[in-house]
Amino acid sequence: MAKLFDFEANHIELRSPDEQEFENDYYRRIYSALYDRVVEGNLAPQINCDEIYEGALGFSVVELAAEYGVVVERITAKTTNAERAFSAKALVPFLTRFPIFFGFLQNLNVPATLAIAHAECLFGSHCSAENFIQLKKIIDDWNRGRWIREKDQSERQSGVSMLGNISETLLDNALSEYADGTNFFKVTISDVQSYGDFVLMCLPNNLWLSVKSNFARERLLASGFTTDILGVGFFTDPTEFTSGAKIRNFQKVGFLAMYVPDIPVSEEQVESRISTYHQIELYYQLPQNGQPPLNING
Repeated sequence: MAKLFDFEANHIELRSPDEQEFENDYYRRIYSALYDRVVEGNLAPQINCDEIYEGALGFSVVELAAEYGVVVERITAKTTNAERAFSAKALVPFLTRFPIFFGFLQNLNVPATLAIAHAECLFGSHCSAENFIQLKKIIDDWNRGRWIREKDQSERQSGVSMLGNISETLLDNALSEYADGTNFFKVTISDVQSYGDFVLMCLPNNLWLSVKSNFARERLLASGFTTDILGVGFFTDPTEFTSGAKIRNFQKVGFLAMYVPDIPVSEEQVESRISTYHQIELYYQLPQNGQPPLNING
């Protein structure tokens, strides 16, 4: 019998194992074990992955993956709590096939594509230029409730990387909707990827778009030299665009414009009902701060 959940206006049905088709018993056994533990109607993190590592499912997901030849991403020698981390990674192939289950798990980092797929399940449609902002908010809300203990060092580093990859992937997906492969397209040639992520073919110079995540920092600056370029991101820190030194760096590198979000993209902004763009706008409305900065062309 299916278990039912509601997310805003979207009705979500989690089918029973008997109603599903599985490639092998790796998927079947994990699905059945998690399905039995999920509380119907409670669309929230409720299953601790630390307990899965400790054997709460009655079997080892690592051994199960090995038995059925399921490829699990390796961990590095420097990984903190290596066995626990590898157990979490052994769940990722299953979650990639059934991303709705990611929303029920605590203490787990996953690839950006999986976090986005879960948000798409909740929202009820794939990422597009019309909904990528809503998907970002869903992902951010979920991230705040997934951890019920202190992260170890590797988990913290992985989490920061994942959040950045999520933002960039969402923006990539939204912009890709307009890519026609000829006039506007995503850059895939490694020799020129440092210039930007998308390029619009035009005269006298092609226009590049550099897509970044929540902060500008040095990596955005590195992509600006010698090109006509726009910066695009879910920038959450308004001081990156009010600091005189940073503005001079953007001008020196040659950015024609920086696009910053005019909707809340952080927990603090949601609570304050403000956006990065609005915060920048308020800063430059104060007489002592002068006029908003212009690009190198004035």
